[in-house]
Amino acid sequence: MTGTVLVTGAGGFVGRRVVAALEAAGVPVVAGYRRPPPGGTALNVLDPKALAVTMPGVETVVHTAVGGPRDTRVIVDGTRNTLAAAQAAGVKRFIQLSSVAVYGAATGTIDEDAPTDHPHGAYGAAKVAAEAACRQANDALAVAVLRPTLIYGPRSAAWTTLYLDRLHHGWPRLGAAGRGDANLVHVDDLAGFVTHLATSATPIAGTFNVNGADVPTWDAYLEALRDAVQAPAGAGSLPGKATLAARKLAKALGAGAARAGVTLAPLERFVARTPSHDEVARFGTPVRYAIDRMLATGFAPKITLAEGVADIAAWERAGRP
Repeated sequence: MTGTVLVTGAGGFVGRRVVAALEAAGVPVVAGYRRPPPGGTALNVLDPKALAVTMPGVETVVHTAVGGPRDTRVIVDGTRNTLAAAQAAGVKRFIQLSSVAVYGAATGTIDEDAPTDHPHGAYGAAKVAAEAACRQANDALAVAVLRPTLIYGPRSAAWTTLYLDRLHHGWPRLGAAGRGDANLVHVDDLAGFVTHLATSATPIAGTFNVNGADVPTWDAYLEALRDAVQAPAGAGSLPGKATLAARKLAKALGAGAARAGVTLAPLERFVARTPSHDEVARFGTPVRYAIDRMLATGFAPKITLAEGVADIAAWERAGRP
């Protein structure tokens, strides 16, 4: 029988699905929450003492905790703290949630040997630092570093909810501007791979890209989503340089207002409904993240784009619980 698995960040989008998948497989789970529900386990990965108390008896750690936006301490220091506590407690395996953001603005076919010296933003740089800590600990316990692509599905703020809201407000069709690859992995496929690693007969170490069962274009993904939720047909086109510059200014003004305790709703709506420069570039970028290493472990993603979009539509009809 598989030993106890500790999941950090259990209240997050990925963490809660990992907990559900492990429990469905009959695995004993300790779910660690930054803000625990009634009866839940409080676990702050920035607190070494809390980790030391929680770790005894754990066989596998799944580290999904991320922290708040623009604060990389949970990613970097939290990973180091969790690794140290796991080693001290004799944990056998450690599963680290990283990101393809470590590859930066990559194009073409990307495998796990691709360079990570130009990651995407502070988030990507923090994931690179966390991966370095994992490599240093690999002699003491089996560490599997997972680099998921764009994690979508019900409750995905970045790759599902944002676009649902835009589509309902008449977002235009991307068309030729959306011929880039939408490397989407459904959250339940990611949770399935985590469960596969946690329950394998022998520990599996290494670095693994985690991508979905198929890779549509961005235009195909968003139009499938539009049809599934019966959003209106949009008009217009993607923003040009002037609009992108205005969005950047609006975002900065909104952030400054938020720090001062003021909400500027019109600016926030403009920023949310307007894609950033990075998004516009991503919509047209040809890039695919190879999953040969993941497949070699005996796990393959199962959820097709059609199934994933149907899942999202059902969640939307239920009122986005």
